[in-house]
Amino acid sequence: MLLWGSPVLVGVWLSLLATSLAAKAAEFSHNRDLPPLRLAATDLDTILQKVHSSVAGANGPPGEQGFARESVKLGVRGKEIEIPHFSLASSVAFPNELFRFAYTYYQPDKPISSVTLDFDDYSRRVSVSGGAANQVEAISKVLENDLLRYSTLIGGATFRRVAGVCLSMAFLISLAISSTYWWNTRCYNALGMLICSVFGLLPLFLVPWDRYLAGFVLYQSYSPFLLIRYAPQISFLSLLAALAGIPLFYFLSRR
Repeated sequence: MLLWGSPVLVGVWLSLLATSLAAKAAEFSHNRDLPPLRLAATDLDTILQKVHSSVAGANGPPGEQGFARESVKLGVRGKEIEIPHFSLASSVAFPNELFRFAYTYYQPDKPISSVTLDFDDYSRRVSVSGGAANQVEAISKVLENDLLRYSTLIGGATFRRVAGVCLSMAFLISLAISSTYWWNTRCYNALGMLICSVFGLLPLFLVPWDRYLAGFVLYQSYSPFLLIRYAPQISFLSLLAALAGIPLFYFLSRR
């Protein structure tokens, strides 16, 4: 009986073990990619504090959560600084602007086992995972909605590359055509097209677009001067205005 029963008991034990491991491995995850972001350190602090309270509500108070690993990474002047514990953005001394920020929370086998915020010029990703699907989805959605309040329509390495190539081609072609047109006609409309081409082409190479149209910017504080605070938008709109001025002067000459 023992000889026949042992394989059965071993099979039952292995089945229970596999079921237990499968239950532990049943983890849900939500990953969300965000548009370009521009926000102040205090704004990010509010979001991080909300993450903490949401995780505590899902996993229990800090005393009941056990040991959790947290870290904050900052990109400062091309170098990455890691702080191996939770830290609010405003409590860290950094230059007026940061273009890289990451926050990680990790504690396995919990309703919320990990939360990751990873922002840089190329991508902005929020990732939440854990054993409770409803909690994972709720926290992920709250994070997304809070961060979207600070999103912009323009920015990021891909946008700068595509817009830079298109605008450079447009202004260079316009410069060649308008300079020839003005040389042959000497009319003021052709001169206006030439001036718009030059004033559109120069900022493409002189303005620090990697700062103005970064995919992610974290400010130590917002500038009280509107011209400085909205310099990226003003600079980009001036480019579009110069581009629009070229056909405008051309059609004025046809009247």
